[in-house]
Amino acid sequence: MLHPNVLLADFIVLSASLLASQTGTLPGPETVLQHSPSTAVEPNRAPVVLELDRAILVLKRGLKENWATRDQYLTAFEKTSSTDPTGRPVMAAKSYVECAIGEQLRTHQAWDEGPPIGVEVHRAIAELTERREGQAAALQPSSCAFPASQKITVSAGVSASMLKTKVVPVYPAEVLKNHVSGMVVLHATISTKGVVEAITVISGPASLQEATLDAVRQWTFRPYQLNNRPIEVETTINIVVPPSR
Repeated sequence: MLHPNVLLADFIVLSASLLASQTGTLPGPETVLQHSPSTAVEPNRAPVVLELDRAILVLKRGLKENWATRDQYLTAFEKTSSTDPTGRPVMAAKSYVECAIGEQLRTHQAWDEGPPIGVEVHRAIAELTERREGQAAALQPSSCAFPASQKITVSAGVSASMLKTKVVPVYPAEVLKNHVSGMVVLHATISTKGVVEAITVISGPASLQEATLDAVRQWTFRPYQLNNRPIEVETTINIVVPPSR
């Protein structure tokens, strides 16, 4: 296991360029951090320590520059590197620390302004520093569990609610002439960009399948969000073809 001082030294090398490029905005304050299901894996301490260091620097920078909203802090941390100094991915640890920041920086309602953002930021720095130094009773709070995988399964109803653009299948004249009807059930993988990456037929009349596949491949969806990050999902899509008149 790497000593924390070694990790911090490596981090300092990349922090200058990292913080210099942090600009942008997230969705508005109404966006609430979603947490992963109870299924979780134990975090690896080294990437978590690195991400806590990055988060503390972001929080201190926000105080210095008088950032006014929670989303400015989350955006800046989101823009930190997705790899450690050796090039290894740290997305699981990054999601965990982002969730920890979100827990400390609340989304206030109009009737509950709460403490000034600066007060919450100071509290967040203290909390993350405590975790960073290993003084907290547990490294991983229950509400910030790591997802067991980077792909989840959602119901047909959830995927239908995510739909942005829909292309209607065009069935062959022979199919319409013969009044073929029924339900075509598809299994689809929707990417983090909301496009259909893979699709297969589970069931349905053979004469309806090809046209249905061609149409659904062109559908687009709003990306599914987990911990304020788009995540790939698997789902079923049901296409009902009524009898032609």
